[in-house]
Amino acid sequence: MKFDSVYKKADNIVTRKVMDEILLVPISGDLASMDELYTLNDTGAFIWQALDGIRTLAEIGRQLEQEYDAPEEVIKADLREVMDGLIDVGLVVSI
Repeated sequence: MKFDSVYKKADNIVTRKVMDEILLVPISGDLASMDELYTLNDTGAFIWQALDGIRTLAEIGRQLEQEYDAPEEVIKADLREVMDGLIDVGLVVSI
């Protein structure tokens, strides 16, 4: 994963907010796969919402820095961790 890369959400994902959590549910055909339900914390939810297929990960990182007022190295580590997880399970695709 490179910070100058652009990603978007996979087309087969339904997003729902339940209380304070964001849930991601992959859809296969007409059915939701409840065996593959993913939850995101606040940082993950912020990143998920920012994945629009236009902004680079570096741009999303700068937005995270402003939102959470955290050092750049912490933001990059968090961004990398969240993106690695989303990529590993196929919830996002590279543009």
